[in-house]
Amino acid sequence: MKEKGNYIRFAGLYNFTYMSIGALLPFIGQYLKTLGFSGAEIGAVTAAGTAVAIFASAFWGRIYSRSRKNHDILILLCSMAAIICIILSQLKTYSLFIVIFGCMYFFQAPVMSLTDAFTVERMHRFGTLRAWGAVGFAAGTFLAGLISDILNLSVIFVFYVLSYAAAAVIILTLRRNNSVREDKANKADKEEAKSLGYAGILKDRHIRQLILCAFFMGGTNVANNTYFSFLYIEGGGTIAGVGAVMLLMVGSEVPFMAVCERLAARFTMQRIILTAMVISSARFILYGIGLPWWILVLMSFTQGAVNGILLIEFVRYVSILAPEGSKSIAISAYYIIGSNLSTIICQLFGGMILDRAGASGVYMFFGLFNLAGVILYIKFKLYKNQNMRLKMKNKTKKDEKSR
Repeated sequence: MKEKGNYIRFAGLYNFTYMSIGALLPFIGQYLKTLGFSGAEIGAVTAAGTAVAIFASAFWGRIYSRSRKNHDILILLCSMAAIICIILSQLKTYSLFIVIFGCMYFFQAPVMSLTDAFTVERMHRFGTLRAWGAVGFAAGTFLAGLISDILNLSVIFVFYVLSYAAAAVIILTLRRNNSVREDKANKADKEEAKSLGYAGILKDRHIRQLILCAFFMGGTNVANNTYFSFLYIEGGGTIAGVGAVMLLMVGSEVPFMAVCERLAARFTMQRIILTAMVISSARFILYGIGLPWWILVLMSFTQGAVNGILLIEFVRYVSILAPEGSKSIAISAYYIIGSNLSTIICQLFGGMILDRAGASGVYMFFGLFNLAGVILYIKFKLYKNQNMRLKMKNKTKKDEKSR
């Protein structure tokens, strides 16, 4: 019963933390456009947030790995992100907006990686739990798009604040239900992680290669949240339609997240990652041709085949390759390089390309960027990584001994 209650709480945590960014990220570009920001300025704002995210993720990841009060750290991050968002919603000038947006990201950015680490350390069903993040993101996007069309785009900030407030409350309930035995079990791991650090993690060749491949994938999928609205409207769609199609796109991730571990068991984790990477590159190149809105709707399911697998399996792959006691540091390193640093490149170049070649030009760039990741993944032979299999066997033996 207690396990079922914890599962519901973790599902709620993923639902609300992703609902907040689902309401904000897909529409922040359109909101800034209504304030008179140029494409380059929009790209700079979003890239600035992600630039801060690199340092924030490293900073908070290190604190998290050394602390036994993980619940309190996550509550602080969610609460501060919500408070700063209230201030951000009142700003209209570029210089102030970019500074406060960066401050908000200092607390927002680490939430995703630390929530994954928090979940991996405590729950076994990571794939099904992470699927609730996709549900929350889809719901946030759909509702924010629908209500924004009726009222105005500033409603996205209301969704963001309320969602993070709800996430903080859920973490508080998890803290109250946390057992002393769990804290003692994690204590040794925390001490080992403290001595290892990011440099030690990146000395592992396979982790380093995997994160490099993720670098060419993660940024485009995050930047897609900002630039898809431009592509959709360029193809003849509407603001309200953006919310609906984003609901389909993100909603398509849920079934793939729910079954990806079974797919990995049948076809191997490494191969389904490669398949998802190829699909990602192909779909963005097709988007770059300049498709009408209704074809974009028909292709919405491809996002599930990409994000529904990569968002789960990259984290699992890194977690398995990570030395004992260093999962949170390894996952943070993956987010810093494979997601945040990559997103900066994609947001900045995306904004510049948007001004010169339109949204279709942005997506052609995204497709070619992904293709580089596919080539490296094959070159490094990560699709048949024997080192990971050995680590999985060793981990299984250790688990059996501990029982």
